[in-house]
Amino acid sequence: MTVTVPVELEHRLRSTAQQRQTSVDELVRHALEWYLVIEPELMDELDAWQEVRDEARLAVEESPS
Repeated sequence: MTVTVPVELEHRLRSTAQQRQTSVDELVRHALEWYLVIEPELMDELDAWQEVRDEARLAVEESPS
């Protein structure tokens, strides 16, 4: 199977794999396994927290220094 990902995501995958001392293939395999076994309710909650994180990041970036 071949999956095409945006360049920025590829860079993040490579960086994370290097930090965890594993291959990109192994990292992607683990991420997919986790994603497929997680409960839908937990995924909804995770999505909500990620939205809060993104909003907070924007607020900090837009605030005058």
